[in-house]
Amino acid sequence: MSFRGSLQDIRLFVAAYEEKSFSAAAIRENSTQSGVSHHIRQLEQLLDVRLFARETAGVVATPAADVLYRRCIDTLRMIDDATNRMTQFATGHQGHVTVGIVAALTRRVVAPTLLRLAQLHPNIKVHIVETVGTMLPKMLSSSEVDFAIGSMPRGEPSIRARPLVTVPECLVLRATAGSPGPLVSRPPDAPLKLALPKPMSDRRASIMAGIAARGISVESERQIDSPLATLDLVGRSDWATVMPSLVIDPVADAQQYAIYPFLKPDVLCPLMLLERTASVLTSEAEVFLEVLTAEAQSAADAWMVRFAAAGLN
Repeated sequence: MSFRGSLQDIRLFVAAYEEKSFSAAAIRENSTQSGVSHHIRQLEQLLDVRLFARETAGVVATPAADVLYRRCIDTLRMIDDATNRMTQFATGHQGHVTVGIVAALTRRVVAPTLLRLAQLHPNIKVHIVETVGTMLPKMLSSSEVDFAIGSMPRGEPSIRARPLVTVPECLVLRATAGSPGPLVSRPPDAPLKLALPKPMSDRRASIMAGIAARGISVESERQIDSPLATLDLVGRSDWATVMPSLVIDPVADAQQYAIYPFLKPDVLCPLMLLERTASVLTSEAEVFLEVLTAEAQSAADAWMVRFAAAGLN
């Protein structure tokens, strides 16, 4: 049998049970004695049981009322808990954001951004789409994403860009036994096997210029457009790669990777906000960007402190 009463029926029943009086229950719940009597009769009719014996001094609960009371207390407690939990959603922005992001940010920056955003604005729902930078313009123009974070697109008049954070590119190698932390003071003298993004990208061109400026010899190359697959390859073999400093965690990755930053002359990777020229960002998108930029800048600054301490900047 499904319950067809109301929450008010339950609250007034509990009050009457605890106060042992319809009049006292009415005062407690800002109701009237006749109102309490009406709700109790309604409950008794719905459940087809007698809940109270009416006496001159008040009311006496029946065994059926004893059972119902225990269940009703559990119900009211769960409702109050749910109500209290809803208070965290009462402030902040509300809405849905879909953002395309390059893997340079998804590995280390997206998770703390989402956690922080959930604290500040729990009603903002974020859908993260990880992809390579060359796919972002197409995803934007087709409205697959609301905005994107990556590198500056080439020849895309329908897209405008603004800088968020700029970080140095770094040569990433497998850490060797006894290596003093994640930094190395100079690149290896031996020719390197490099896994890099596709040749047509602007980022690839600046990486190759940085390699040439440092006199790094390249033995062979392999094209991999997945940063996570590239890092897995580097961590398992003698292959190397070049990635923005944000991709590597200076603590968690210290035992697996060693990095050499491309500074003086600088080879920098600017991470840009990409949006459709004909549209503006929602307030929810702006809030997400604010939190993500702060997290990315914090991670970038932590690396710059390490570079300075090692005399690499």
